[in-house]
Parts: sequence; C-alpha cells; structure tokens
Amino acid sequence: MVVADELGLSDRITLLASSAHPVTRDASIIANNPLGKVPTLITDDGAALYDSRVICEYLNAIGHGSLLPANGPERWEAQTLQALGDGILDAALLARYETAVRPEALRWPEWVEGKLDAIRTSLAYLEQHTEVFARPFHLGLLTIGCAL
Repeated sequence: MVVADELGLSDRITLLASSAHPVTRDASIIANNPLGKVPTLITDDGAALYDSRVICEYLNAIGHGSLLPANGPERWEAQTLQALGDGILDAALLARYETAVRPEALRWPEWVEGKLDAIRTSLAYLEQHTEVFARPFHLGLLTIGCAL
C-alpha cells in the first residue's frame, strides 16, 4: 500500500476483508493465493499476484515509477535491502505467531530468540551501513522503512 501511495495508485486499489492466520486459514484469500497469505493483489485483468516483492515491482511498472533502478549495482542494492526489510518483517511475524498463536505448552523460546536475533543483527547491519540511507529513494529503502 505504501508503494501504491508513493506512485499515486492507491485510489485504484480496493481493499477486501480478510483474516490471514497460520492455522485457521481464510478461504477468501486461498481462492486467489494458495499460500493463504497477504498481501495478494488481483490485477485489472484478474491475475493474482502475491508476495510483496512481486506486487511492489508490478505497481512500480504500471505506475511508471522509479522505485526500482533499471539495472546494475543500484538495482541489486535496492533488491537486497528489500529482502532485508522483508526478512525483518518475516522474523517479527514468526516470533509473534510463536508467542500469540501457538499453544503455550508447545512454544519454543529458542525459536523466538532466533527470530529476534535475526532482527537485531539486521538492525546492526543497517547501523553499520548508514550510507544506504543517503541514496536516492528506492524500493529497498521503502521496505526498510515499513519494517522499522
């Protein structure tokens, strides 16, 4: 949604009610995305796109955006930072599921600690590489911002 807003496309997106859950899966999501995960975007021609990376690149293309550099080192950096931001979000979600969804007797504290450590080491990496924040704004920085 942040990419859609950045590109002036948010008025073209209709949000649908959904309830993504790792155990009680939402049939309305599964109908378009067999993984049962959000986000899922249904294009104007009815194609289902899923995974934030795919959706963001699609929106950048149809919005004639410049959030993803065309090629070269700038593109790889943008995509790597996007992967880092997505990884932070994934680790946070997995830690949350472990503590809020899994029955208490089955919880694995070391798993949660491993996910939280992935977040800590990612943040430490960003603190050691502050030069990336001086670059022209791109999808990687946007994803890091969402993760933070």
